[in-house]
Amino acid sequence: MKRIAAVLILAVPVALGAQPSKNTAPESFRANGQITGVAAGAATQMVFKIDKYTADAEHDALVKALKDGGNPAFLDALKKAPKVGALTIGQRTIDIRWARTRAEGTDHRRVAFVTDKPAFFAGAGAADAKPTAGYDLAIVEFTIDSVGLGSGSMAPAAKVKAGGPTGVEIDDYSGKRIELTTVTRVLK
Repeated sequence: MKRIAAVLILAVPVALGAQPSKNTAPESFRANGQITGVAAGAATQMVFKIDKYTADAEHDALVKALKDGGNPAFLDALKKAPKVGALTIGQRTIDIRWARTRAEGTDHRRVAFVTDKPAFFAGAGAADAKPTAGYDLAIVEFTIDSVGLGSGSMAPAAKVKAGGPTGVEIDDYSGKRIELTTVTRVLK
């Protein structure tokens, strides 16, 4: 089981706690994603629609749930959190329940979000695939510049636990993230 540390959610308020002074929501992004493995590869287009970013109080409640009760408590709190957006892949739409953004340097920002269900299980169709139980959410993070172009990664089926250098570790079902090769902000 491969664990991937993330700069994502929880540990310290600095991780993604600071919101930029200008609220950019609602906003949408289009992304091209790809993943390759020994036997095959896949590519897809996705749309990320962020209606609003998660408020500090809701963020703090999720941090507490993860620290106090691990992935099960975090997942329970996440499912109770208000919907803040949607991830669409093909005809399937999944609710986003946590989303944050923060400035990176003078002309970039990091956007991260978590869905309340997995997007898909890369490699689950293999004859020797491990069980999918417990991989109950998807996590996306990307950096976008002031022009609206960026790149990032996605854990399409994951679970989380407190720990690691950033305070949260992501266990991705496939052990390999989907590379978001092109992310573009949709202009209004």
